[in-house]
Amino acid sequence: MRQVFGTSAEIESSLKTAGVRDVDAKALAARAKPYVWLFTALVDDEAEIPLGATKIGGSPDLSVTTTWPWRHPYPDHEQRVAEVQAHADDINGEDMTTVQAQMLEELRKVLPPDQFEAAAQGFAEVDLSQFNFDGLAEGTQRTAEPAPLAFIAQVDLAEVWRAGPVDPDIPREGRLLLFYDIDQRPGGYKPTDTTGARLIYDLTSAEGLRRVEPPSELAELIEEATLPAQSCVLIGAISPPFYGSPDWDACSLREMSDETVRNWWSDITADGHDHRIGGHPLQIQGDMQTECALVSNGLDLGDGTAWKSKAAQRFKPDAVNWVLLMQIASDEEADMMWGDVGNLYVWIHRDALRARRFEEARVILQCY
Repeated sequence: MRQVFGTSAEIESSLKTAGVRDVDAKALAARAKPYVWLFTALVDDEAEIPLGATKIGGSPDLSVTTTWPWRHPYPDHEQRVAEVQAHADDINGEDMTTVQAQMLEELRKVLPPDQFEAAAQGFAEVDLSQFNFDGLAEGTQRTAEPAPLAFIAQVDLAEVWRAGPVDPDIPREGRLLLFYDIDQRPGGYKPTDTTGARLIYDLTSAEGLRRVEPPSELAELIEEATLPAQSCVLIGAISPPFYGSPDWDACSLREMSDETVRNWWSDITADGHDHRIGGHPLQIQGDMQTECALVSNGLDLGDGTAWKSKAAQRFKPDAVNWVLLMQIASDEEADMMWGDVGNLYVWIHRDALRARRFEEARVILQCY
C-alpha cells in the first residue's frame, strides 16, 4: 500500500526528515488538501459489491427511471476527422520509432524499476512503425453518430464522508456515476469534449436501484464493453499540491530545497495507481484548473495558441473556482489504461457544484 498522510503535520514532518528546509516544509504542508483514496480490489463476482456501493468498473446501479447514457454526435466531428487525418498523413515509421523511444524514457522517470521493466517488455512487443494511422482517422468518423458511453465508476458520497473530509461543497448523500467515451477518449481541451462524458448525480436509495448491463451497441464499438469490477476500500487522507502545479508554485520554494523536495515527491508518489475523491490531482501534463476556466468559456486549446490570447487572460482568474471531484487512474491489473499510464480527472466549477449541476462537470485525460 502506498504512503498515505493523515494530517498536514505528518507531511511537514516527512519533508523535514527528507532534508527540506523548515520554511518550505511548512509552506507545502499549509497547502495540503484532504481527499479520500479508493483502494481497489478485483472481485470474481460483482454480486459481492452491494447495490449503490462505491466501485470502479463492472455495471452501474441505476434507478428504474434512469436510462443508460448515450452521447450525441460531436458537433465538430468533421474537424476532428480532418485533424486526425492530417496527423496520419504527416507521420511515418521512422517518426514513430523515435516517439516510441521517447515514451519509454519518460516512463523510466516515473515508474518503479519492476513496473518499468514490465512496461518496457510491453513496448518491445509493439512496433509503432507499423501502426495504421489511417485506421485512427476511420475510427474518428464515428464521432458523427450517437453512441453509448462506457461506465467507469460510481461513488457513494455518504461512504466518502464516513472515510474522511473532502471539499465542503461536495454532497454528503447520493452517489456520482461517471460515464465516458472510451471509443474516442476526448482529452478535455476542446469545448465540445463534454459530448464524450456524463456525470450523473443520483439520490435514489439502494432499494430503488438495479444493476444494468451495457447496451449491445457498446460492445460493437469497443472490445471490452465493461471494465472489470473492483470493490473499493475508502481511506481518508491529505496530500500536498502536486509538484509543479499552481498551488506548488505559489509556495515559492527556495532554490536550495527544490531538488530535495522534488526527490521527496518522487518517493511518495512512486506508486502512481491512485483513484481519489477530492483533494489535489496527481497532474501529468499541466494546470487543469486554468484549462477548465478557458475551455468552459469556449477556447479550444488544441494547438496551444489560445493560452496566450486576450480572452485567456480574461478567463484565467476563474481557475481557482474549479474543484477536483474525482481522479481515476490507469490500472494494468484491471485492464484500464488511459493513454500512456494516465489518469481521468473530473472537474466542476464551484458554482455548479453548489447548485448540484453535475451535468456541467468536465473530464480531462492526461498521460505521459
